[in-house]
Amino acid sequence: MQELITVIVPVYNVLPYLENCVKSILCQTYNNLEIILVDDGSTDGSEKLCDFFKEKDQRIKVIHKANGGLSDARNAGLLQANGDYFAFVDSDDSIEPDMLELLANNLIKYDSDVSCCRYTRVWEDGKKQPIGETGEINVYNGIEGFKEYLYGKTMDPFVCNKLYKRQIITKEDGSLQLFIKDIVGEDNPFNADVFQRAKRIVLAGEAKYNYLQKRTGAITNSGVSQKKIDSVYWWDKIRKYCKESYPELEKYALRRQMLFYVGLYNMIYADNKYKDDKKYISTFVKKHAKEIIKSDICESTVKMAVFLLAHFPYIYNVAMRLYKSVKGEVNL
Repeated sequence: MQELITVIVPVYNVLPYLENCVKSILCQTYNNLEIILVDDGSTDGSEKLCDFFKEKDQRIKVIHKANGGLSDARNAGLLQANGDYFAFVDSDDSIEPDMLELLANNLIKYDSDVSCCRYTRVWEDGKKQPIGETGEINVYNGIEGFKEYLYGKTMDPFVCNKLYKRQIITKEDGSLQLFIKDIVGEDNPFNADVFQRAKRIVLAGEAKYNYLQKRTGAITNSGVSQKKIDSVYWWDKIRKYCKESYPELEKYALRRQMLFYVGLYNMIYADNKYKDDKKYISTFVKKHAKEIIKSDICESTVKMAVFLLAHFPYIYNVAMRLYKSVKGEVNL
């Protein structure tokens, strides 16, 4: 008999996208599903559509709650989940019909704690861009998987293209690991905790998760906020943990942290509202510039950005303005 997979879908004002998302889950080739739609205080009719789907398929449960954000919605689903495995799907995205079957089969075949695949960027005009498709299977043991996650080359940072065994997100007291609330990018601390405990992680080089790009109003499309800034600073805790527990992984965590810090600086460099944050980031970059420049795992573009920001910030700022005028964005 198939193990039960709980699929948790946080829902907030996504009426134009919700039907496509839910139908992509209902038509999975893996049938033993518990689908929890968490209505996080929707006001656009999404809440009614959730109830409609519940009446159509007995595998669907609906939770209606006051708006509390993505983490709070996922946590509400986790607290009522009965599955042996857990998957997360964002309500404006969709999944390929065989995604859960592929992830579950690999989880069993390779005796893994986490099973991953790659994803496809999807734009509303129909354009699609598969990311990281190799057709290969990679199995990482313990620290290797954590390293791949930190490096971020093959292991994506979000939770939505992964399947987790219940045991790996169960704490010593028997409760499930929850997402940290009131930050953006809550996937990072969640996955960092999971990956450092996992004995084995399997990655399929097939793009099975469809990730909608730049939807107006989406969290990932929002501007700078204190929540977004706090999520970037979480990487300081992750790097410090590596330094204490896995010294050989600190350089990977530092590279990733530097990418996030420089990316944040690029977003706020021209905004006087964030003077303290810019000062903090600049101090961090100067402190670790030599490590990055000498690193054997950092790209030349990263080294150049760090060198300029550390030693010639005026030139760096000019370069950012030019880059933004051409590309329309300032992320590294």
